[in-house]
Amino acid sequence: MKTGLHDDIKLVERCISQDKKAWDTFVEKYNRLISHSIVQTLTRYFFPLENQIVEDLFHSVFLSLIEDNCKKLRQFRWRCSLSSWLHVIAARVTIDYLRKQSTGFSLNGETDDEIPLKDKLTNGNPLPDEILEHKEEKVIFEQIKKSLTKRELIFLELYYSRELSPFEISRILNTTENNVYQLKNLVRKKMKKVVGKFL
Repeated sequence: MKTGLHDDIKLVERCISQDKKAWDTFVEKYNRLISHSIVQTLTRYFFPLENQIVEDLFHSVFLSLIEDNCKKLRQFRWRCSLSSWLHVIAARVTIDYLRKQSTGFSLNGETDDEIPLKDKLTNGNPLPDEILEHKEEKVIFEQIKKSLTKRELIFLELYYSRELSPFEISRILNTTENNVYQLKNLVRKKMKKVVGKFL
């Protein structure tokens, strides 16, 4: 395990256990990243930058981390770096704030109640947590491909991408339909094993 990751895991564990010194260290280490994420998000959605708003959002981010006995921190599964996750959390808190302020407000300065709220805030682009989730899915899929043999990869392409039936696949692979079903079960087991590592 990398030293930086190990240190972050220990720091989060201490924060969850209500260690005040750990929280001070946590705030000192990540306050600039969180502030930057807040300012970046406000700027991206053309919202006026006011020191008081940025400060309030900064406190809201940390409040979201400690409320309900640090529920959010406890749910973090280390599928990405702590800094990436905190960037997403800060952006999400900021977007939630913008949603509350966005009655009759759109990014181009026009009022259009028919535009979905998400599209008003994102111009149709994915939200930060959706971007991160997509990246995680790509990582998982790459790990799945590495775990499969060439024959299993061919099956994956034929069955899931081209949506061919087991009978059609058996003709292509020059095997029995029963063997295709066995191949299907084997691939699913391998996929499940890889996905399980990310949960």
